[in-house]
Amino acid sequence: MSRPASEQDKEPWWETYPRVPWPGAHVVEQVVTNRVFLLGLDELYRDAMKRHERGELLACARRVATTLGSSAPCRTSRSNGRPPSRPCPSSSRLLAVTSSLIFGSPMRQYLLPLSRDPLSASLLQAQSPEEWTVPLLTARASTIARDTDDCSLVGLAARAEDAVALTALAGVGRRVRGAARFAGCRDAKLAKIRRQVDPDLCAAAQRFVDTFNSLFGRELPPATQKYAHAFARAKEYEIVGRCVRLGQTPEQQPRYYHWAIVMDAAARRLGVREFWAPTIWTTERYRRDGNMDRRVVEHIDGVPSKLT
Repeated sequence: MSRPASEQDKEPWWETYPRVPWPGAHVVEQVVTNRVFLLGLDELYRDAMKRHERGELLACARRVATTLGSSAPCRTSRSNGRPPSRPCPSSSRLLAVTSSLIFGSPMRQYLLPLSRDPLSASLLQAQSPEEWTVPLLTARASTIARDTDDCSLVGLAARAEDAVALTALAGVGRRVRGAARFAGCRDAKLAKIRRQVDPDLCAAAQRFVDTFNSLFGRELPPATQKYAHAFARAKEYEIVGRCVRLGQTPEQQPRYYHWAIVMDAAARRLGVREFWAPTIWTTERYRRDGNMDRRVVEHIDGVPSKLT
């Protein structure tokens, strides 16, 4: 479903950022690292995707559910890995989106595919839960991402070998803010952007951007130096406490494996705390109660430590 030409031809918001300071502007330097770049891309993607999920894609899902004569979600409707005999435009659209490489490698089992990203593949390749550690999983996910040329968001974080970014981009239920628009108000600060992003990471991210824009139109900015300001919106401190369950043991009463983003106050940097628990921890729960239990071994950038 294409957008009106007037929308497609409209100058995108990332082109409106002022290139030179206005008289009296307060200029501050802002560094875009690999992590800031990835978090910024994640926010831009989620802002854009949220609109499509609530609009076009939800309408398509409802039409497909009606066609199938079921109120169950399309993703759980079995079709022996094959599309309906006479696929409708709505099901074709959903299949095109959910099969996209921006979500990882698609696996066709139901009407719509599930996706497996490098971190999930890294977990599955482990021979035992004892191999589920931040350093091992991060290193293996990076190798998988490069070997498979994965350009999903999790794949990009894996390429950067950044456990903090992996935790942030693998998490669920994250708060999505409205898209920033750079109006260039004269009473605001003007950021002088200095980018420190690996060229290989940018090249992979550009494939993510191109793939997304081919599905939905020109909604994500190019992953180039010229548009570094568009990815500088992310604030690292906002991801502290983000928690994601990555896996579980197969017992009847399983233990659940989690990663959570923590602040190492002594080193003044973010790190990842890994822990097992008999129940599932969410970001909301971790931010509320995560510091109550200090019995687990935590890892800051792969180095075991005890936080105080």
